[in-house]
Amino acid sequence: MTPADDGDRARGPPGDARRAVAVLVVALALASVTAVPSVAAIDQVAFVSPDRTDLEADPGETVELTVALESRGGHGGEGVTAVALIAQYDPEYLTVTDVERGPWLEGEGTEVEARSTLADEAGTAILEQRREPAAGGTTGSGTIATLTVRVAEDAPAGTTPISFGETDVTLTGDYPPAVADESATVAIAGGNESLGSFDHPDPDGLERDGEFDSSGDADDTDAAASDGGESVPGMTIGAVLAALALGTAALAVARDRRRG
Repeated sequence: MTPADDGDRARGPPGDARRAVAVLVVALALASVTAVPSVAAIDQVAFVSPDRTDLEADPGETVELTVALESRGGHGGEGVTAVALIAQYDPEYLTVTDVERGPWLEGEGTEVEARSTLADEAGTAILEQRREPAAGGTTGSGTIATLTVRVAEDAPAGTTPISFGETDVTLTGDYPPAVADESATVAIAGGNESLGSFDHPDPDGLERDGEFDSSGDADDTDAAASDGGESVPGMTIGAVLAALALGTAALAVARDRRRG
């Protein structure tokens, strides 16, 4: 995998306004729900965040993007047992050439099985991971994956995103957590105008590559930090929105520390 050489080219941490907009969008989506089967269904929120939300790269250049996951688990102390990290991008300008798992799901007495699917024509890269045995799952924060991204040789100047909003997190219980994400934006050749959007197919309909494999070592860019924290039973919508705001801010602080 080609090491990234653009660490000194990152534009710096995103502004408070950008994070506030992301939180507001998720808040409005949750507020629009008129019927919730159980408060446990939204008991906790999982946060997916790249180490840099703004990158600069030239045509033909390869960069690396580390992605963090933070989750307190779910209702009654449930832990995370599986994660399908889904990165979506515009294949006309970017290609994910490799994705390596991080150590976040690891735990004593359990193995992490993983498989990756690089569906470039669909502008989608998927890294599926699961604990075997589940052994109560994982909570905390740390690196879930590292992506290697190449900019097309003929890419024009402009900006294009890499999003993680379709990522799926599975708990030991019956209900999945809500997933909030931050996207990364790649500025190609110093451009600042959007290059447009790409209509991604449903990732659930994509054919997955190969079998799950536990032989690969984790990319140890950042150690997972399982804190064994207890979840708060029966969180209300307001509590979830507060958790979104606090969690997004915490991820930003953690990302800035990793970059410092």
